[in-house]
Amino acid sequence: SRYMRIITHPAFTIPLFIASLYALYFTPLFDTLMGSQAGHIGMMVHFLAVGVVFFWPIMGVDPGPHRPGYLMRMLELFAGMPFHAFFGIALMMASSPMVETFKNPPASLGIDALSDQNAAGGIAWAFSEVPSVLVLLALLFQWYASEERQARRSDRAADRDGDKELAAYNAYLASLNTRGG
Repeated sequence: SRYMRIITHPAFTIPLFIASLYALYFTPLFDTLMGSQAGHIGMMVHFLAVGVVFFWPIMGVDPGPHRPGYLMRMLELFAGMPFHAFFGIALMMASSPMVETFKNPPASLGIDALSDQNAAGGIAWAFSEVPSVLVLLALLFQWYASEERQARRSDRAADRDGDKELAAYNAYLASLNTRGG
């Protein structure tokens, strides 16, 4: 459908993936959502949905409306990585807590809000790299398996028709040789 072609296109998925992080954490929206259990659940559902929409065109094995080649899928995967890494670095480098919700944790927990945020930035940075490498490896495996299937299909076709394509190519080369010599 037209709707699915739009929401699975990289021009939509990549900005949505990036904007979700920055719009949520670098604006007062995070504090608003964390003010209620429904807001927190809504935020988690949003991130799950955005992740599915981002990764489905890249990793999905079912036929979809926008299924680019493997190289383009890798580029789509890499397109969001620097922004996610920068987000983690921004959290790590911040000199004060960025969200009000976690600015003043209960003293009984013994948590320093800024140190906790810096650690969260490191985790966010790692989660922009490690899972992406795992997705890349899975994508490479899919690509390899696809090429193997295509090669077997071509071999079966060559066995059926006596490899007409190869014979035609050899005839073409022979005609070039007779013209040139």
